[in-house]
Amino acid sequence: MADSSTELAIFFRENADRTFDVLAYGDPNIDYVFETVRVPLADEKLLGRRLGTFAGGTAANVACAASRLGVRVAGYGRVGGDAEGQLLLTANGEAGVSNAFLRVVEQPTAAATIIIDASGEKALVYAPMPGEPMDEAVLSAALRQSRLLYAMPYDLTEFRQITALAHAAGVAVAIDIEAAVAPTRERLDALLECSDIVFMNEGGFRATSDADISVETIRPLLDRGPQLIVVTMGAAGAIACSRTAWAEHPAFPVRMVDATGAGDCFNGAFLAACFKDRTLEDSLAFACAAASIAVSAVGARTALPTTENVESLISGQPVGRA
Repeated sequence: MADSSTELAIFFRENADRTFDVLAYGDPNIDYVFETVRVPLADEKLLGRRLGTFAGGTAANVACAASRLGVRVAGYGRVGGDAEGQLLLTANGEAGVSNAFLRVVEQPTAAATIIIDASGEKALVYAPMPGEPMDEAVLSAALRQSRLLYAMPYDLTEFRQITALAHAAGVAVAIDIEAAVAPTRERLDALLECSDIVFMNEGGFRATSDADISVETIRPLLDRGPQLIVVTMGAAGAIACSRTAWAEHPAFPVRMVDATGAGDCFNGAFLAACFKDRTLEDSLAFACAAASIAVSAVGARTALPTTENVESLISGQPVGRA
């Protein structure tokens, strides 16, 4: 196993004098969370209970996780001019995320209904805000103040526009790929070609490959363009590969209450560790520990850890309150 951080350290030292380390691209959303014994089938009604209303959204969750761990983060996107939108803006502020590039629009805020089963695993329905033309001038201004752009690229045409602007501004691009984002190899290759750092969960990897998840099956994907690929495997941990190094780390044993946002916390923590010049191996351990803490409470951001919380778990000490 190689654990050299030289390549990543150079990669993350670019544009260190900019205002923000990460620009999180994507509309935040409200999560309406319910608990049932299992996820209902078609035409089936189950009794359950409502666990609450929480701030959420993939990019926004990553932003808040990274900010809690000492990264300078701004959100880019929209919220509605409603109570839910105000809740999201307030939640960002409490997590230390700048709302400088979040616009309030006269539309309902994006929302998700999340159902958690007895094991803590989740299923969800997401209702995004209606799309609108990109404001290249505003996005370019935000990018010039940032070092890295983070996004979940559902719209390939839009993503190509975004990455062209990002790379023109000297900004690295990190993306999150799940099965719905890249259901075909053609789509996956197109996303890899535009990206510098790629996070994939197990479902995202298996959507285009029947192979076992290993260094040998991940590394060839680097030939499509990325400098770094990280694949998470839930309780089995994660594997990371760069062009000069690789590492793997098991998950930390914890009691899972709610898996919502665990992957987002992992990604935010991994980036935070890389910005601190940790080795690839240390970054992976740090992210696995952070994600393990995040699943200990209901809500994607309820148990987002501090650096001290993460270091305590890694060293085997009591974690304490996040």
